[in-house]
Amino acid sequence: MNAILQWGIGVVLALQTLRVSGLEGLARFFTFLGTEEFFLLVMPALYWCFDAALGARLAVVLITSNTVNGLAKLFFHLPRPYWIDRGVRALTAETSYGLPSGHAQNAAAEWGFLAAQLKRGWAWAAAIGLILGISLSRVYLGVHFPTDVLGGWLIGGALLFAFLRWERPVAAWLRRLGLWPQMGLALAASLAFLVLSSVMLAGIASTPDPAEWEQNAAAARPDETPPAIDPRDPRSAVNGAGMIFGLGAGLALAARHARFDARGPWGKRAARFVVGLLGVLAFWVGLSAVFPAEPFLLGMAFRYVRYALTVFWALYLAPWVFLKTGLANPEATGPDPGVTPIA
Repeated sequence: MNAILQWGIGVVLALQTLRVSGLEGLARFFTFLGTEEFFLLVMPALYWCFDAALGARLAVVLITSNTVNGLAKLFFHLPRPYWIDRGVRALTAETSYGLPSGHAQNAAAEWGFLAAQLKRGWAWAAAIGLILGISLSRVYLGVHFPTDVLGGWLIGGALLFAFLRWERPVAAWLRRLGLWPQMGLALAASLAFLVLSSVMLAGIASTPDPAEWEQNAAAARPDETPPAIDPRDPRSAVNGAGMIFGLGAGLALAARHARFDARGPWGKRAARFVVGLLGVLAFWVGLSAVFPAEPFLLGMAFRYVRYALTVFWALYLAPWVFLKTGLANPEATGPDPGVTPIA
């Protein structure tokens, strides 16, 4: 074990020796605020019920951050603390590589993005507090080294800077494209991500992970279904590729055929959220039960379709249903959802 990881183990163990009532519950709460599942609730709620343009932009940041994080984990292919030291308590379990922390990265990108839109000092103070709480929770729970968190902050901050800096010119360029070029670009970006992930997986295939990682992880979490770790699972890349296509295609069609006003009576807002969420569950969970997982290539193709349709529903089909059923009014004027220039 190198010196940096050894130092990180010391930090994790020091945090885990703290005997503060309710600390583990607080750590789990902060961890939830940085999960993909939490943002997948916040983004639709914001998009469907409050501000469609802001919610769509949040979706772009979230999916971009998630896919970049997946690539970075494969590039570094480094372990988590409880994989290499049985003294670390695994208070939660993770099967992917550790560096960079996805929670820390997403928190920096997502909460930083929302604070930048609110443009208030209290919003930045809240965002920083959330980023720190989420990040420290991951170290305390034994699933990340401090260096994983630092890496997540750096990448998340870089993505946030890039989005705030280049959203306007990129959005203007996209608006000049026709529908089919936009759809083709979404498909190309999706396939490019899938190819890049495959190349990175092939690149590390000749250097298998130490057997001790699996053994230590299994010992730390004997209640988990084997394998205890699966950091080279190709399903993650397929999930990300599907979401990229669903994002691009959904926003392209929504800008033309499903521009809606996310405001309105609270009863209609609540109804939109319920209808939209039921659709998300139908595609994400329902299709999982219907689509076959084998043979492998067919299963991966159906997985791609399932994730693409889930995001496509959230961004385009659900607003289309809202408009057709009278749950939302058409947007009178204003920029396209998802490509609103930053003021």
